[in-house]
Amino acid sequence: MKFTDLMSGSRIGSQDLVESYKNGHSYGVAVIGGKHLFVRKGLKIYCISYDDAERIFRRVRRVQAMMCCDNGELEIEYLVVMAGGRELIEVQLPGTKAARMLMEELKGAVTGVEFAAP
Repeated sequence: MKFTDLMSGSRIGSQDLVESYKNGHSYGVAVIGGKHLFVRKGLKIYCISYDDAERIFRRVRRVQAMMCCDNGELEIEYLVVMAGGRELIEVQLPGTKAARMLMEELKGAVTGVEFAAP
């Protein structure tokens, strides 16, 4: 199994990363590992060390949707990872509950990372 490093874009094939990914806690496309955050997007699995990440936060977008009785708005949750002053990745999360649980677990497990939008 190979991973793509978010910082450099290079492919990494490490047994430690594979074990961390398999033993990590999954929230849809995001997996919280011991020392890395893993994100599945398309056919690739991206990873970033918690030491490299500067900011991890949720972004909520309101989207117009047609409902059976009227038009309404849906809130779509995204996970955003920033490092080096730029956004490295933005992925859609399965829902509000999963997004809240993911952020609470990250806040408890990771130090030195900001968890608010800039």
